This record gives sequence, structure tokens and C-alpha cells, in this order.
Amino acid sequence: MDVRIEELYKKYLKRSIPNKFLLSDVEDVLINEYLSKSLDKKQMRFLVDPKEFDLYNKCYIIDSVEILHNLFTVQEKNEFISLKELNKQYTLDSSETTKEEIEYTLIQEGEYLVIFLGIDSDGYIKDFKTVGNSERLFHRLVVLMGIEKEDCNLENRDFHDYLEALSNLGYLD
Repeated sequence: MDVRIEELYKKYLKRSIPNKFLLSDVEDVLINEYLSKSLDKKQMRFLVDPKEFDLYNKCYIIDSVEILHNLFTVQEKNEFISLKELNKQYTLDSSETTKEEIEYTLIQEGEYLVIFLGIDSDGYIKDFKTVGNSERLFHRLVVLMGIEKEDCNLENRDFHDYLEALSNLGYLD
């Protein structure tokens, strides 16, 4: 057993962290903290494998420059700069490029992020997909999706990921 995970587990036990959040709670975070906008998921259908599309009920976009600046790590920002430079060298031919390809390029360059949420019958987040790179947003969504109480044990790899996300966001400090 990983010593770090055991330490995180001990810290977790000392706190009363809610394990799951309702869609309304998650929407509150997305809209108020990240200034995200709700979209009809069909507008971003091209970003999801057709076999997975029906797993998601909601779609959000984060495009505030200030919010994105705070969400991205230094490494992610550097990767966006490199990708933008590379894309300048190999520009897309607008006559041969689809709207979807242009949008996907903008996402990969850090211009915006897209979040898809799947909701269970009780109104809790059961699944999510982010399109675009943001380690911080990913960890936040892992925490907001939560984990069932019965799955909170050290043998469960998903619980390890949950503990890591809590730690990375400072909830276990």
C-alpha cells in the first residue's frame, strides 16, 4: 500500500467531506466559480464518441480568459503556447476545414474548455468528460462527482484517485 495514500486516508477520516454532490450543487460551482455557460449538448456533439453521447445529460463551456488563466497550470500554459506556435506553422486551410476542426483546435490551444456531465436518477453526477486540458478542473470534477461511502476503502483504486484529487485541491491540508 502506498504510504502517501494511507496518509491522505487518515486526513480524509478527520474531515467531514461530502462524498457526493447533486447536479444543482455542481452547476452552482460551474456557473458561479468558473463562469461557465450551459449549452445544449447537441452543439458539442462532435466532441464525444457517438456511443457515449447519451451518457451525458448536460454540457457547459468555460471561456472566460481570467478563469482559464487561473485554471491552467504553468505547464499547461506552456503547452498551449507551443501548440499555438506549431499551428501557426501548419495553418488550417479554411476551404478544407470544418467548423468542428476549428473549434477542436481552439480547445486544444486553451481558448475554452467543455464539460459534459452524466446524471443518475437521484440527481447526482455519475460521469463526466472534459474536453481540453485542465488538471485543476479535472480534480475538481472528480471531487464533485464524489464516491459512494461503501467504495471509500484503501483497496479501491477509484478511492485513491478521489483522495489524490482532494489533496491536490487542498481539501486535506
